[in-house]
Amino acid sequence: MTRQHARAAFFLSVSLGALAPAGAWAQSAAPAPAQAPEEAPQAVPEGVGDIVVTALRRSTRVQDTPVAITALSEKSLQNLGATGIADLVRQVPGLNLIAGESGRTRISIRGIQTAGESTVGLYYGETPLTGPSGTTSDPSGVTPNLNLFDVERVEVLRGPQGTLYGSGSMGGTLRVIFKRPDFDKYEGSTEFGGEAIQNGQMGYSLKGAVNVPILKDVLAARLVLYRQQNGGYVNDPVIGKTDLNRSVLQGLRFQLGFRPTSNLSMNFMTIVQTQNFDGTSQWAPSIGKFVSEQKIASPAYDKLQLYALETKWETPIGTLALNNSFYRWDVRQTNDNSDNYASIIASNRYCGLFQNTYGGSLLQSTSAGASTSSSTCATGAGGLTPAQLRANYQSWGAAQQPIGNYQPRFVRNYVNELRLSSSGKSRFNYTLGAFREDRDDRVNTLVFAGVPATGEMQQPVVDLGSRYVTDVVKQTAVYGEVNYRLLERLTLTAGLRYYNYNKTVGGENLGYNYFNGQVPGTYGEVTANASGLIQKYNVDFKVTRDIMFYATASQGFRPGGANLTPGIPASAQTYAADSLWNYEVGFKTQWFNRKLTFNIDAYRIDWSNLQTSVRATYGNFSYIGNVGSARIEGVEIETSANPFKGFTLNGAFHYVNPRLTADQVSAEVTASGLKGDILPLIPRTTASAGAEYTFPAFADFDAMLRADYTYTGKMTSQIRPTNSLYREFGDYSMVNIRAGFQNERMGFFVYIRNLFNTVGVNSITSAAGTPDYWATTAPRTFGATLYSHF
Repeated sequence: MTRQHARAAFFLSVSLGALAPAGAWAQSAAPAPAQAPEEAPQAVPEGVGDIVVTALRRSTRVQDTPVAITALSEKSLQNLGATGIADLVRQVPGLNLIAGESGRTRISIRGIQTAGESTVGLYYGETPLTGPSGTTSDPSGVTPNLNLFDVERVEVLRGPQGTLYGSGSMGGTLRVIFKRPDFDKYEGSTEFGGEAIQNGQMGYSLKGAVNVPILKDVLAARLVLYRQQNGGYVNDPVIGKTDLNRSVLQGLRFQLGFRPTSNLSMNFMTIVQTQNFDGTSQWAPSIGKFVSEQKIASPAYDKLQLYALETKWETPIGTLALNNSFYRWDVRQTNDNSDNYASIIASNRYCGLFQNTYGGSLLQSTSAGASTSSSTCATGAGGLTPAQLRANYQSWGAAQQPIGNYQPRFVRNYVNELRLSSSGKSRFNYTLGAFREDRDDRVNTLVFAGVPATGEMQQPVVDLGSRYVTDVVKQTAVYGEVNYRLLERLTLTAGLRYYNYNKTVGGENLGYNYFNGQVPGTYGEVTANASGLIQKYNVDFKVTRDIMFYATASQGFRPGGANLTPGIPASAQTYAADSLWNYEVGFKTQWFNRKLTFNIDAYRIDWSNLQTSVRATYGNFSYIGNVGSARIEGVEIETSANPFKGFTLNGAFHYVNPRLTADQVSAEVTASGLKGDILPLIPRTTASAGAEYTFPAFADFDAMLRADYTYTGKMTSQIRPTNSLYREFGDYSMVNIRAGFQNERMGFFVYIRNLFNTVGVNSITSAAGTPDYWATTAPRTFGATLYSHF
């Protein structure tokens, strides 16, 4: 047995062991009388399964919702010290976040992640957010990181949710539900925090929320303001910068609630948030701990503006909901291409292109003529030999160093949805809806020469090759999901969604790039479109009031698209939608009068026509292609217990086996993976455990002690072990502790994140001729938080 399988077996046995005494107790206890499934639950402490969610578009308890779902309430988020999605990752089985450069992250559930359209539907309120596509048609590579202050709860649905949530939810759906305006009372809250990173910078946070009833029972407003500075800890001596991964996040969230009648309500919400990153958070272990050797300063900036109107009308046939939203998300990113381009220049890969446009001389530039990406330099103008031409090419390339890549980009999206949902109180229930998305984005790329001493862009700008790419997506869908309680404890569910999308990618190369073979060209565009059906089938059976069995077969899909990539053949200019089937069974159980909750599910996913980023056998660009298929099998466990007053335990476990079931090879693409290879960037095992104890301290204050443990298993950076860039990483544990005093009005906490100062590697960036760069967990961090409610 391998170390990885042994660790998985250990975590699984511990989790199952937690159920054993409950099962024995249940067998020896007198059987409880049968009760109807819809009976109101007993009052139990929060955190053991009684959080009410709206994942199925109507209110249900977590334990009565026949899907794999995790819900975290506001208090749970507060006790964890969670300020963003990254803080939730190991609390939810199967949820993973791949950290990249300067805040760029990719979120996935159950190992469903590749480049391309999003595989997780990320909802803030009722609005699904998608990042800008960039030059590689990869909107899933950027995840919005809205602050979780004044949030009612977070819901994570695992597995395809395509019938209710659409194309972005082929792996699952993550919903952030904000607190709404309260029509009846004035209230507010504040939070102040400070922290220090070991061998790094100080950080702080200032947050506030206020609720104002303007017209009792009719009109109310809620305002949230926040500013958070995260200290840096990565240094770059090459350009003389310290703590360059410092970031500042600040934002505003405003809601206006209007309830003209008892059965009609409207809620307008606007969110404006900005993030500034001073530089990259990646560092090179071959150079030094938390030390970067990048030659270009790499600041990043993004600004999200979201405007949403939610209207609900309670009718005799159900709740009619109309959701209209618009958002614009601007991102500016600067990257260092110095080492990569130096390696290309040394190989003379585009010497022929340089010769054709420069005539072989560095002293005289000719007008653009025929171009080639050949590395062969023939005898050129002035009778220069091939060796002299290559020397000129390399001398010219060295003179441009350092070289950066500046990419400002944006996405604008109009999202409209109309939905009718029954109350859920009868035997027959339904949700019917229509969806429309109109999205467009643009990315400009400027390759520039930098200033060696600072890494800043030279002034005036030296344009070493610029281009732009636009992306327009129009998607419509109609959907329905119905369920029928066939017997008192048996319910059948079926869902169907019809989708139609059109995607057009256009762009233009505006100059020569002698590092990647780009040549100028006129504007061109490529269009892809498709339509189809996705399905869902579910059965759930209430064995007792507190034990539910469910089984699901659900389908997920992701729209295809188009590549506007230099040098690729017509056959690679479009790629089709990929799709998958998820087969899942699970048990949801509660024991000892609901003081112990234990949920377990197992799934198998068959993923076909896989979309992934590929590199052709020619040229220097990546693009999206349909190559291969995969099977993902896994087990998820969640458990929580309240053995006595004030003491709570929680745990989560996920084991996954993601592998290719067909070779990733085509006429245009060299084999990047073969049948049986393990999919990259997916930890095979993840687990978490937490313990919290609250007890009376003084006056009306309670003391709270909390400890959290998380484990991230081994993963790989590439599919093929024979790939020269293949790396293994992960396999690390972290411990956080938190303690303080609180009552209903205020609280004070101190905490330590990463108690044992673990360097946990989340991703590795590798390229030929350059050192490996790691994205890792932050060093040990000490902090304190003071909050109040009024």
